[in-house]
Amino acid sequence: MIRFVTLAAVAAFAFAAPASAAEVRVSLTGKSSAQIEAEIVQAARSVCLRETAFETLVQDAYGRCVRATVKSATAKLASVQAAD
Repeated sequence: MIRFVTLAAVAAFAFAAPASAAEVRVSLTGKSSAQIEAEIVQAARSVCLRETAFETLVQDAYGRCVRATVKSATAKLASVQAAD
């Protein structure tokens, strides 16, 4: 059973250093898929807020980061669940 998914801000920017990616762990234990989805989105917002704080076009960068991070985390979760 999967208990945690680690959410990392994906490289939404070509110039972003891979070592600077923030990570958040989302607990999956005893949660419905709707709750998991909501927590993934919340975690992506938190990670991307930190990662895009000093960007020139913060709102645009933040939106791209959240979309890419949620997509990446959802795909990672789906692949892990399929392997389980």
